[in-house]
Parts: sequence; structure tokens; C-alpha cells
Amino acid sequence: MSGQCGKSKRWWERSEQWRGKSNQWRSKRYLIVYLAAIIAIVAIVGIVYARTNGNGNSDDTQGGNGATADSVETEVVETPAADAASTTSTEQSPSPSQSTAPKAVWLNPAEQKKVIQTNYPSEDIVIAEYNVADYGAVADGKTDDTEAVQKALNAARSDGGGVVFVPAGFYKIAGTLFVPTGVTLRGDRSNSWTSGAVEGTILQAYSGRGDEKGESFISLQQASGITNLSIWYPEQSLDQPYAYPWTIEQMSGDSATVEKVTLVNAYNGIKVGPDWNELHYIKQVYGTVLKTGVFLDFTTDIGRLEGIRLSPEYWANSGLPGSPAPEALFEYTTKHAEGIVMGRSDWEYMSDIRLAGFKTGMRVTTRTNSDETANAQFYRIDIDNCNVALLIEGVNDYGLLITDSSFQANVGENPTAIRATSGFRSIVQFNTVKVGGMTRDAVVNEGSGVLSFENSEIGGWDSAIGHGIVAKSGSLILGGTNFVQPEGHVLIEADVKSVKALNSGFQGKLDLTNRATKAEISVTQDDRYVLKRLPDVKNLDIPVQPKPATSVLFNVREAPYFADGNGDKDASAAVKQALADAGNSGGGTVYLPAGKYRIEEPLSVPSGVELRGSWDVPHHTIGGGSVIFTNYGENDPEGVPFIVLEADAGIRGLNVYYDGQDWNAIKPFAWTIQGKGRGVYVIDTTLPDSYQGIDFGSYDTSGHYIDYVAGSPLKEGIHVGGGATGGIVRNVQFNPHYAARSEYPNRPMDNEFDKVWGYQKENLDAFRIGNVKDQTIFNTFVYGSLYGIHFASQNGVGPEATIVGPEATIVGHGTDGSKKGVFLEDAGPGGLVFINTELVSMSTTDKVYVTVGEGFQSEVTFFNTSMWGDPSRGIDVRSGKLTMQQGNFTVVGFRGINSGGGEMYLYDSFFKQAGKTHAYAGELVKRMVISNNLYNGPIGFDDDSKPGTVTGTDIDPIVR
Repeated sequence: MSGQCGKSKRWWERSEQWRGKSNQWRSKRYLIVYLAAIIAIVAIVGIVYARTNGNGNSDDTQGGNGATADSVETEVVETPAADAASTTSTEQSPSPSQSTAPKAVWLNPAEQKKVIQTNYPSEDIVIAEYNVADYGAVADGKTDDTEAVQKALNAARSDGGGVVFVPAGFYKIAGTLFVPTGVTLRGDRSNSWTSGAVEGTILQAYSGRGDEKGESFISLQQASGITNLSIWYPEQSLDQPYAYPWTIEQMSGDSATVEKVTLVNAYNGIKVGPDWNELHYIKQVYGTVLKTGVFLDFTTDIGRLEGIRLSPEYWANSGLPGSPAPEALFEYTTKHAEGIVMGRSDWEYMSDIRLAGFKTGMRVTTRTNSDETANAQFYRIDIDNCNVALLIEGVNDYGLLITDSSFQANVGENPTAIRATSGFRSIVQFNTVKVGGMTRDAVVNEGSGVLSFENSEIGGWDSAIGHGIVAKSGSLILGGTNFVQPEGHVLIEADVKSVKALNSGFQGKLDLTNRATKAEISVTQDDRYVLKRLPDVKNLDIPVQPKPATSVLFNVREAPYFADGNGDKDASAAVKQALADAGNSGGGTVYLPAGKYRIEEPLSVPSGVELRGSWDVPHHTIGGGSVIFTNYGENDPEGVPFIVLEADAGIRGLNVYYDGQDWNAIKPFAWTIQGKGRGVYVIDTTLPDSYQGIDFGSYDTSGHYIDYVAGSPLKEGIHVGGGATGGIVRNVQFNPHYAARSEYPNRPMDNEFDKVWGYQKENLDAFRIGNVKDQTIFNTFVYGSLYGIHFASQNGVGPEATIVGPEATIVGHGTDGSKKGVFLEDAGPGGLVFINTELVSMSTTDKVYVTVGEGFQSEVTFFNTSMWGDPSRGIDVRSGKLTMQQGNFTVVGFRGINSGGGEMYLYDSFFKQAGKTHAYAGELVKRMVISNNLYNGPIGFDDDSKPGTVTGTDIDPIVR
């Protein structure tokens, strides 16, 4: 800061506005200047008008090699910074309705240099307090920049965390890099790049050539990240390939992010495990790998892979020196490389992944040196041009859910699209999946587990000598599955246990060759049983993330605000003034650098303004960063929310913690965040102990956007409604350890974990969905709740959503360790659709996976669901209509399907437990259909309904 003062021609200059100030002020001027100099405060403070069209970070903005923003016209004033802070902090902020045009506000020009104008467009406003160029990085591709980059990373960590920016250029890294907790290493890379010439920030990796077991090129400590850059090995050659260590490794612990990273020619790409880890987030990673792309192991609740693209084309088309011909590279990778390898991972979410040109596209296996295995859900996985597209070596009892995907094999010796080995003993469910290529046998099952296909297509086998499906052991479920050739559909060999097929085959006929000794076979073609088809789902994200209306920065720690960042003094006035100034300027970012901020007054974020902390990536509380401490709204749950977002306002990269909570007697608080208009958003924000988290349901928040909100809410997690349309809630992660593992004062200690979890299981409404339409809910998760996800009417209007579906979309919801996984009170006429749902019921009493209440008059459909835990009952249906297609009932409780009313349709499901009541029909049931389900032994069925109410292929043979 003092260096900035030295660069100024004069300490202060007088502007026309300040010439009218009182003589009293003028008499104090020299004293104030003296005091300001002593405390080394930047004294360049001006009256400015914010440029309202300065969105920044796009092709049409002023750029350069990491150039800083200059988006305001500054008139430097003669006013000491300290006095300016005390003056402006008491001014009243006008309401958004009063602010029709930008107004004159105080701004510190030095802070604008932390806003980076990148060469390539980015999703957000890039704010970085650390630039590797300031630490000696040269970026000429020849000078070793390892030390300079590491110094910048260490400096960020020593200040509590933040973003280290690496401008576009070539950086020779002869050694290795370590990204500390709380720090993000961020480069300059186009957020829309998908292929072609590799440009922007390029790290040239030299370390570890010939030493595959050496230290990883970049190691990520827990709660850290790497984004927006490319990594290239200049010495790698296809003529003589060198083994290298892993390019990026997540070290043991919670939360690491790799996002928008190009692996140009990695030997081994990204490693997560085999040491214990949680919460990896690997998103929009593109590249070519010569051995293994992504390795996952020993991950507990939960990891996410999204938007991965791996194939030989990226190195071949990179435009970098030494890039090989695509044909030769394809031949190498299809003989030597694997795309994704997953060992033990509890509840992995994979979506929007494309792998091509591998020997094995994806391998699901056991934990390193252990028999422990994974359960996961895959959505929109496309694997092509491989010898084996999907190799299954081990899956736990909860299974794999695979939906809307494609597996094609057509290279090498004896290509196979899907192969399950002898280690496969559980279940994999494929829904709306295309299988084929150029194979002898498209699908081969050598294990004792169950393969289930619904509404899928099997093709690409050699009909002269092969088959669509070869089952050497285990069991097979086929529901509405089309075989594209007339012959050779299914071959079952000696150890096959059972085959259940409904309306599957080619033009109404299933060609099945039976060589089994004791298989139970049921093949039905009956038009009375019609399976629902997967709905056409829109994009699960928005093309452009929301961001502030301008690139102007208001740093609350610096002049003219001087907020305390140690948590010792109340920073409410300073933060409120910064928000008011940003609103009066037409928008901008109110920035809270890493630190602790005591705020005990409610905040209002004006339209076009973003309240932002130090985080550029999802994060755990264990990583520190920017945190607000508050006890505002204590014992006033209906009071004014702590942070109110006006239309098009948002929050990013923050934590909010209530340090006065009593874990022995939970105290109520007002909502932490409330949206009061359209276009509001919350991104990369953690709420470790909010009593009530985010309210986007009391007002019309159409177009709202929530992405990677995490924490441990106590009473309400996220509420959407208010007549909103087109909202998106994605990648939410709720778990008590966000409170327990922090270093915050008064956090729940290890022996208090059960107190938090116990309270949540009896009180928390994690996701409450009210009056919404066209709502998307994607990859949400909660551990510990009364209602995992809850649909209810609001002002007499029910939600229409698709947990992947018609008017609302819910893809990949997970409820774990909770009393009721899905609770349905009401829905609109468009109904609800769930895709890839995992539900675990654990609590005291009345534990149920899915509850359809007595007032529910709509329809809900579940595609591909897995259920386990300690339930009292599996599914309660009291009214309305519920369809379950492909449910994996690992545990059923007293009754699996408990229908006391309404309609129930059950198809293509698996009940692992024998000797249970799998289904019950009460006297008020209108209709029940149970068809093509698989049981370990005979079906357990109790019926109190009227004759003819219950039908189905599983029921008709039963003497009633």
C-alpha cells in the first residue's frame, strides 16, 4: 500500500466537490494527512462514476497478459482515507427503486488492480490478490518459474487463502507445485474451449520423467483448487513415450477442485486416493492421457466428475511442438490407456462424460489392497472407440445407476461394450442406454450379480458367432429393451440364476438360447404393460453463469471502509456502506478477502452486486478463507433475513457461521439468505450451521441459480417456490461435518456430532420445493434430515419438477442418514420425475424411503433408484400415482411397497432380501401393477384390495 502512495505525484489533490467543504475541515487537513501516513493507508480516494457496461472478462474488454481492470473514471480527492471511512460508513443506502442511475461514490483505484482483465472470456469476474508475475515468474517457456509460482502460493496461504493468478503464457516448471489449503491456482483459459489449439496459461511440466512413482506435478492439499489452465509435457514423445508421475493429485482430506484444466499429454492425469479423501470436484477437464486419465479410490461422501472429455484428439490438435499424428496416437492409447478408474467411492456422481480412444474406457474396481467397492450414479456417459467401453470388476450392494448413456466398443482384439468380471456380485441398472459398436458379444456377464436393462438398445454384435448379451452367471432383467438384430439376442450359460424379460427383443420376439442348468426364466410380451420412457431433459446448467453488472471492486478491508478482518470488531457498517456504494455505482463486487468478519446487522445486496469472499471453488470450512461470524436473528426465525438479495444480486465464495449456537439446545435464527427478485444466485458458498439456509421461495426468484452450496443446516436447507420458473439448484452438499471439522469457535466437537445429526433427523427439511415450474434440481445430497427432499403446495399451487422430468427436473438426488428420503405432499398437474436417486433411511422411528401423502393428487415417476439403510417401510403410497421403474431395494423394512391408497406401478426392480413382504395392497388401493421384478426367492405379497385391483406378471401366477 505504501508503494502506491509513493507512485502518486501528490498525496492528495483537491476536487471541485471538496472545495466547498467547511473551513473546519481545511484546518484539520495536515493533521489527518500525518495520521494517514503513519498508518500507511493508501490515500488515493476519488469521486467516480462506475462504468455500467464494464462486465469484464470478455473478448470486448480491455485485455492484456493479466492486465488489471481500469473500469472507472477516477478523480483523486483531498480527503484522508481514514476520515473518508468514518464519513461514508454512516451514509444511508438508497433502495434499489430509488437508484435509477449510477451516483458518485468513493472508490480506491488501487483495489481495481485486483480485478484481472483476462485475455480469454471467463464465467466470473476474476479477482486475485496474488499474481505470479509479482513474485518473479517470467513466462517465457525457458526460465524456470517453479520458485516464483510456489512463492505466490505460499504467500496466499500465509494470508489466510485466496486466488493466485497465472497470466497467459508459457511457464517452465522444472520442479513440482504444492497448492496449500485455502488457495486456488488460477490461469487464463477460455471457459468455452473444447478442442483445437491450446492457448492461454500453459504450465510446462518437466519433473519426474521416467519415474512413474515420483512426486506428482501438482499436489492439492485439502480445500484447495486449480482452474483455468493447461498442463503440457514438452519432453513427452509418442516415438519413445516416457512414464511420468501423476499430473494432479488430491492429497488426503476434504475438498479439492480441478476445473477447466486441459491435460495436453499427461502420462497419468488426476489421482484421488488411495488415501482417505472426500469431496473431489473434477469439472470440465479435457485432454489426452497415455496411461490413466482419472483414478479415484477411498472416497467417502461424495465425489463429483462433470463435463470430462478425454481422447487422443486433444494432444494431436493442440498445435504445440511435438504433437503426434492422430492416427498413431489413437493406435497407442487404444492399446495402453484407461480413461477413468474408480475403486472404492461412496456415492460417486458422474455426469456429462465423453471418453474415446482407450483400451478401457471406464473401469469400476475394488479399493487398493481391499475388497471394498463403490456405489455410484452415472448420467450421460458416452464411451466410444474402445476395446472395452465399461469394465465392471466390483460394485457394492447399492449398485451402479447408469442412465441416458452410450457404450460402444470397436477396436482391438475381441472388443466388448460392457463386461462384468467374476468379481461382480451386486447390481448395475442401465436405463435408456445404447450398447454396441463392432463386437463379438456386446455385453458379457461373468459374475454372479444382476445386470438390468430398461428402455435400452443392444446392437453391434456379430450375429454369426456372437450375441447381444452373454450371461455366464448371475441374473438378467430386460424391460422394454430393443435388440437391433433379429437373432442372437441372449445366451445364458450353466450358472445363470434367472432371467426376467418384459416386452424386449426384436419386433416383439426375444431370441434366447438357454444352456443354463437351473435358471428361472420368465419372458413376457404383453401390450398391457407399458413402461414409461425417460423424459427429454434440458441442459442441467446454464450457458453463462451470473455475475455482477460491472467489474468495479469494493474491498471492505481497504479504504474507504477499513472493515476489521480478525473478527474482533463489528464490520457491519463498513460492509453495508460498501454494498450501498456498489449499488449506487450500477453494480460491482463487494469483496471480503480471507479473514473473519463480525457482522451483527442485516445486509442488503443491491441489484447487479455480488458479495464475494476469497474462494473461487467449492470449499470446506476446514479451509478457512472468508467467513462471516454472526448471531443476527437469534430467536427470531420469522424476522428479517441476515442477507437479502435484490434482483440479479448474488453471493460467491463465502462462509457464514453462527458462533452462538447451542448444540445442547438448538436456537432458532432468521433465514441466512433470502432472494427478493429474479436472477438471484448463490455460488460456492458454505453455511456450516444455519438454522435456515437459503429462501428462494418467499418471492418470485425466477431464473435463480444455486451451484455448490454446502454446509449443515439445522431446520431448513434450501426453499424454492414463489411462482419461480426456470430455476436451477445443483451440486448441493449438506453434511454435519461442515460444522464439526471447522476450526471455528464453539463448533460441535466429535462427541457432539450425534447431537447435530440427531436434531437434523427429526427437524431438517433439507430441500423444500413449493410453487415452481421448469425447475432443475441436479446432483443434490444431504446426510441427516427429517425430509431429504420435500414437495408441497404453496398458496394452493403445487410444484412441477423433474428430478429430471416434465416441469421440474431432479437428476441425481441423494438422501442419506435421514428419516424420510422423499416426502411428497403435492405437485402440479405436470407431475414429478426422479432420475438416478439414492435414498438411505436411518433415524429413530417411521423411517421411509418415499412417502406419498394423502393429499397428493398428481403423479410421480422414479427412473433408476437405489435404496438401503434401516427403514421401517420402503415406500408408502396413500394417494396419487407412483411409478417405480428399476428400483434396487437392498433393504425393505416391514414392507417394501406399502400401498394404502392411490395407484402403484412397479417394474424391473430387484429385491435383495428374501422372506419379506415385498409388496402390500390395502383396501383403498385403486390399482397396482407388479411386473418383471426379481426376488431372491418367491415374492412376498399381502393383499387386502378388491379382487382384480392387483395385476402383473409377478402376481398372476399367485393363487389369490
